[in-house]
Amino acid sequence: MKTLAKTAAALFAMWVIAGPAAISSALADRLDEVKARGKLIVGVSDTTPPFSFKKAGETTVTGYDLDIVHAVAKRLGVSVDTVSLSSAERIPMLNEGKIDFAATSMTRTAERLKEIDFSYIYFVTPHAVIVKKSSGITSVHQLAGKKASSASTSTAGPNLKEAEPKVELVYVRDYAQAFDLLKQDKVDAFPTDESVLRAIVQQDGHPDDYLFVSDFTKSRNVGFALKKGEPRFKEAINKALLDVEASGDAVKIYDAWFGPKSPEPMARKFKIQAD
Repeated sequence: MKTLAKTAAALFAMWVIAGPAAISSALADRLDEVKARGKLIVGVSDTTPPFSFKKAGETTVTGYDLDIVHAVAKRLGVSVDTVSLSSAERIPMLNEGKIDFAATSMTRTAERLKEIDFSYIYFVTPHAVIVKKSSGITSVHQLAGKKASSASTSTAGPNLKEAEPKVELVYVRDYAQAFDLLKQDKVDAFPTDESVLRAIVQQDGHPDDYLFVSDFTKSRNVGFALKKGEPRFKEAINKALLDVEASGDAVKIYDAWFGPKSPEPMARKFKIQAD
C-alpha cells in the first residue's frame, strides 16, 4: 500500500512539474509505441554481408538480418525503417531509445547482457580467420608476433587472441576497413564470422587469393539487441521469431543467403533458440 501511495505521489509531482505528457511518456511501453507509429525502427549495419549490407550502386540495406526483421515485423503488423550504424553505436543508440532494437549480427555474450537484453537466438555461426594465401600461414599459431585486424566491438578479435596470445590486434571501425588492411598487407589476418568472410572475399572478386586458417573455429550465438526493462516488447519479438521458424519462413530465408543456391553454401546450423 505504501508503494502504491509513493508511486501515485511521484506521478502527481511529475504532472505538476511537467504536465500529463510526462506521465504518458513514463508509462509508455515500447510495444505500444511501435504499434501506434506503425513501424519498427531498427539499427542495422551496411557493411556486413551477407547479414546486412548495401549492394554496389544501391542505397537500401539488404541481407539475412533484414529478411528476418521483415518477417518479424509482418507478424507484428508493422513496417520497418532502418538506421545504419557502426558497431560502436549499437548499444548507445539502443539505450538512448533512438532505435527499437539492433539487428547487426550481434553476439549474445554474458558481458553484453550486463548492459542490454537479447531476443532468442536466430543464427549460430562459427568464427574464422582468413590470411593471404601467399603468406604461407596455415595455422593460427603462425600468427604469433603478427597483426590481425578486427572490428572494434567484434568478439572475433578477442577469441583469436585467446587462441594465440602473441597476435597483435589492430582495431578498426568495421569489417570493410578490417578487410582493406589485409588486402593492403598492413595486417596478416582478419578474423570474423565464417559467413561474413566468405561473402566479403566473393564480393572482392578474388576469393582464391585468400585462405581460411583451419585450426581456428569458435561458434557464436546471434540475436536482436534489445533495451533492458521492456519485457512485453521482448516477448512479442520472441513470439514472432518462433512463428517465423514454425511457418517455415526461417528455412527459406536461411537457404536464400546460405543454402545450396548461395555462392558459398553452409550447412544449416541453427534453430530459433529460447533462453
